[in-house]
Amino acid sequence: MWQQAAHDLIVCANILSDASRDKDTRQSPDSSYLPRIWRTSMMLYGLAAENLIKGVIVAKNPFLASKGNLPNWFTKHNLASLAVRAGLPVLSPQQHLLKRLQNYVESGKYPVARQEGQGGSTWVSFGAVDSNDILRLLEYLEEELRGASGGFVVPHPRLAAIHRQR
Repeated sequence: MWQQAAHDLIVCANILSDASRDKDTRQSPDSSYLPRIWRTSMMLYGLAAENLIKGVIVAKNPFLASKGNLPNWFTKHNLASLAVRAGLPVLSPQQHLLKRLQNYVESGKYPVARQEGQGGSTWVSFGAVDSNDILRLLEYLEEELRGASGGFVVPHPRLAAIHRQR
């Protein structure tokens, strides 16, 4: 279920991402929505990463979610901390990317900063290189989920295909 939710989020994020890059959309009267569309797609990628990481955690500890009472730490959006709890070897650039995606997730929930200085980085574009980094990160997390589940999960065929197209 964690993987399926992540796939749905990735598909939606890709649709929004493509729309924000579409030259025809940029020339439309609704072009004022583009920064918000872009931020929303980043939020969806962040939520997809969160779902994949939580899927790894549950695959490694299936009884964690079986009683319906998830631990408090599990309900947080600190992606780098969740990756550590999942036992994922995450390199420094990936940790930075996880923190950036966490900012988008939190900014999506709280459009007005809860504390001074929060959310400002979500108004700065990632750019094409970082977009590819996000897709590589999602592929990596899906591979880790596949390994943690004993190969039970099936990779999303479009995730790798979309990454190759960009």
